Amino acid sequence: MKIERHIAQGFGKGELYDVLVQLQNMALLTAGNIYYVSKAGNSTTGKSWETAFSTIAAAITASNATIDWAGNEEDNYIIIAPGTYAESLTTIPSYCHMIGLGVGTLANSGMSVRVDPASGVAMSGTALGLHLYNIAFTAKGAVDILDFGICNDVLIERCMFAPSDGSTVNGISTTNSDGLNIRNCKFKSGLGGGAGMTCGMYFGGGSEKYLHNALIENNIIMGLDATGTGIYIQDTCTGTESVIKDNIIYLSGAGIGIDDDSDDVIVKGNTVFHVSGDAYDINAKLASQNIDNNNGTVVDEPNMA
Repeated sequence: MKIERHIAQGFGKGELYDVLVQLQNMALLTAGNIYYVSKAGNSTTGKSWETAFSTIAAAITASNATIDWAGNEEDNYIIIAPGTYAESLTTIPSYCHMIGLGVGTLANSGMSVRVDPASGVAMSGTALGLHLYNIAFTAKGAVDILDFGICNDVLIERCMFAPSDGSTVNGISTTNSDGLNIRNCKFKSGLGGGAGMTCGMYFGGGSEKYLHNALIENNIIMGLDATGTGIYIQDTCTGTESVIKDNIIYLSGAGIGIDDDSDDVIVKGNTVFHVSGDAYDINAKLASQNIDNNNGTVVDEPNMA
C-alpha cells in the first residue's frame, strides 16, 4: 500500500505517519490480508481504497473468513478511514490489527474514526488475537462500550471511550482474559452529557475466571459517574501475573480510583485525583509508589513514611 495516499485520508506526517510506515513494512512480511474501510469506497472487495468496504462489519466478515482455525491463523489488517461508523459490532475480528486513521478528537469525527452505534454496544463478543489502534468508541443505552466475554491476546492502544447518551455502564468489560494489554487510552465524559460511566474498566469474575498476564498502563480515566470506579477487579476474578501502572484517574464523586477486590494484582505508580471517595482499595503487599491526591492533600499509597 502507498502511504502517500493516506495523507488525503485526514492526517499528515508525524506519529501516525510513522506508524503507517511501520505497518507497510510489516505488511510486506505478513502472510495475511489487508482490508480497507471508507465511506468513499465502492464496497466490493475491500482490497484497496477504491474498492473499500463502506462498513467495518463487512471488513470483519471478510477478514474472519480467511482464518484457518486448524492452527495457521492469518495476521490480517483492517485500515479504517476517518468518519463516523454507526455500527454495533457484534462480531469481532480474530488475529487482526484494526487501525483507525486520523488525528482528530472524538468530537471531530471528520478527522478521526468513531464507532458510534445508533443503539447498543460498540463491540461485543469473544476477542482473540485482536489489536485496536486509534479508534474512538461510544455506546448508547445501559450497556458497556466494549463488552468482551473471553478476551485473549488483545492489545488496545491510543483509543478513546465515551458514552453517547449518559447511560453507559462500563468503558471496557471482560469476564475472562489472558494476555490483555490496555495502554495510552482515554476514557472521557459523554458526547450527549448526562451521567458518566460506572467503571472505566471492569474485570468480572466467577469460577475459573481470570485477569491473567494483563498490563494496564498509561491510561487517562475520567468521565465517571458520581460513584464511578476507574478500574475495578471483581473479588471472584483471579488476577494472576497482572500489573496496573502509571495510570491517571479523576473521580467526579464518591467512587474508587482502583478497586482490586481480587487482591492479586500489582499496582504501581498510579495517580488518583478526588475530592470525595477513595483513591485505592488494593493489596498493600502488591502496591508501590501510588499517589493519592485528595483535594490537594497528597499522600503515598501505601504510605512510605
